[in-house]
Amino acid sequence: MSESYEKKDVSVRALVLGAFATVLLIIAFIVGLRDYFIFTTEKTKTLEIVDHPNPELIEILKKDSLMLNGYAVIDNEKGIYKIPVEQAMKSVLKDYAK
Repeated sequence: MSESYEKKDVSVRALVLGAFATVLLIIAFIVGLRDYFIFTTEKTKTLEIVDHPNPELIEILKKDSLMLNGYAVIDNEKGIYKIPVEQAMKSVLKDYAK
């Protein structure tokens, strides 16, 4: 029985290119997973904030809306009243148009 051996050397160029491609593939996979993690984390946090708004913020927004859009008597003797901002702007424009 004759013993045989490999008569051709391993291609160093092919080995280096294969290793380089493998490293690039691993880096791309890691970057993709990191981006996916960041995207899903931000999406989850955003949904939590949107689905569960802060009750204090809701109360402040209601007060601000009432202040900007509501009517009230400030001083009845002097005839000072609080009116909505839009109506006040229209009234001022009408006064200056005369």
